[in-house]
Amino acid sequence: MSELSIEVDEEASVLAVLSLLHPEAKKNSLRRMVDAGRVRIDGENVGRANAVVAVGQTLSVVPRVDGDQPKKKDKSALAEPEIIHCDEAMIVVNKPAGLLSVATDRGELDTMFDRVKQWTNDRPQKRAFLVHRLDRETSGCMIFARSAEVREFLQAQFKQRTIERIYHALVYGRPEDESGTVTGRIKETKDKRVRLVDKGRRGGKEAITHWEVEGQGLDHSLIRLKIDTGRRAQIRLHMAYLGCPVVGDSRHGLGRASINRLCLHASSLTFEHPNGERMTIEGPMSKQLAAEVGRRIG
Repeated sequence: MSELSIEVDEEASVLAVLSLLHPEAKKNSLRRMVDAGRVRIDGENVGRANAVVAVGQTLSVVPRVDGDQPKKKDKSALAEPEIIHCDEAMIVVNKPAGLLSVATDRGELDTMFDRVKQWTNDRPQKRAFLVHRLDRETSGCMIFARSAEVREFLQAQFKQRTIERIYHALVYGRPEDESGTVTGRIKETKDKRVRLVDKGRRGGKEAITHWEVEGQGLDHSLIRLKIDTGRRAQIRLHMAYLGCPVVGDSRHGLGRASINRLCLHASSLTFEHPNGERMTIEGPMSKQLAAEVGRRIG
């Protein structure tokens, strides 16, 4: 590949100019060009994707061989995943709260996918495929396939809503009823914010949450939830709608909890294994979250 260059006639960020040179490339790929030392402004190496290119300056992208030598990944930098179940078809992990399922356009280096991929690299069957996601703040069961075929098999079950997904949430207050179902539509904006769509208005995607009270304390309730759909922040939005926001929800609730995490956990998944068996896999709560639930409910 030969060097590509463009003279800038309007001030813009490095990322914006790179998008002109590579209109089909994803932002994550463009950031990797910068990180690899392949981007120059008037011949000088650029270290940041958000650096400004002034009018009259020339931005160029050099071939990979002329970039910086790739840095070896320090395996000790990534924590080992907590494996709940592993066989020839899939890996099920217990994702910790605060960890992204997979990298965003910002190119995060430590995600649940990265940890699982590193773990598989040290084993004969090296491949891992993302099947579904959990919100960053949510902990619990998450499946990775070990082949593209198994990924498609499992994703079809999510699409058809035949996978049973059970969550547990510690919430403020207590719902008026012992159980119920919240339905509605959730809309995601361009800046990745989500909100419930008011009744009678269009837009958004269907979201269905079934819930029941499992425990009661002085000020808090433990709620068991089954979701038919997996919209981003679905449970948090629905619990807030009921007037019982999830403890630790700083965006849709009352702020951070004493344990500094969202008290929401993906407890179990029930699905059809590629071998034809209907199986249920449970992910235990962290000791910290279990202690918080016990303290509030006990």
